[in-house]
Amino acid sequence: MMKQLFEPVLFDNRQSLIWDYRIYTGDHYKGYYHWHQCCEIMFVHRGQGSIVVNQQMYDIRPGMLFFFQPYQLHRTYSEVSPERPFVRTIFYLDPHTAEQLLQGFPKRRAVFSALWQGNNPSCGFDLSDCMETMEWICANYNQCRSRSTVEETEDISMLLLQLLSCLGTGEQSLIHTAGDKRQLRYSEQIMNWIEAHYHEEISLEQLAAETHLSKSYVSRIFHQETGGRLVDYLTARRLKQACRLLETTDLTVERIGSAVGFPNPSYFNQLFKRVLGLSPLQYRKGA
Repeated sequence: MMKQLFEPVLFDNRQSLIWDYRIYTGDHYKGYYHWHQCCEIMFVHRGQGSIVVNQQMYDIRPGMLFFFQPYQLHRTYSEVSPERPFVRTIFYLDPHTAEQLLQGFPKRRAVFSALWQGNNPSCGFDLSDCMETMEWICANYNQCRSRSTVEETEDISMLLLQLLSCLGTGEQSLIHTAGDKRQLRYSEQIMNWIEAHYHEEISLEQLAAETHLSKSYVSRIFHQETGGRLVDYLTARRLKQACRLLETTDLTVERIGSAVGFPNPSYFNQLFKRVLGLSPLQYRKGA
């Protein structure tokens, strides 16, 4: 069974940033498709694997920085062992708070705005050339945070300014240069096709024909490249759209289910509740 898709990040009244420094996983790591209502930023210290977001795949390796926009469906997968652990620093941030903190720094504020609400084709940035600097930035903020009993907005501002400086500003920004022209992997071709057809009835026969692969190989290559099952990705994509329609329209639950590829209302209600922990109507009331 899939885990809960929407993972709300709960900030208390005194928090602007939730910080997890050098999270260590050395035995077993199983990711799943999910999204948050805020920005998630992850810096990789050690590890290997892959990240799926926006129908694209990125390799996990030391020095990679990943920026996930609010409500952006993504999945992190890492092959771990005691000899090859996955070590990453993750922090969650409300983007409106961040923009206020960057008010006096227009160039870096523009880069942050592009990150959290732009249509930039990439969310992964290779900062291995400034690995030592990034390690120092993370360690320095962690030290500042541990020394104080209350959250210091000045320290958060410095963290953001230093991080955005590594990404660059203006024409030199990685925001404008990160999109590469490589050949799409099979899993990316599959995800792109699903993006255009997730609201329809989809079969392995169709996917096999579209990708010129055998039915068994379609499922196998998707799992090999992403670490996740094809059926889980399709379900996550459909339910994410269902959540958006529940939040932004007055369409009936039955109409929404049909619109995202679940013509059977009973099955749609059962699946929605099993995956998100709430019925569609309960989700709408809480949205």
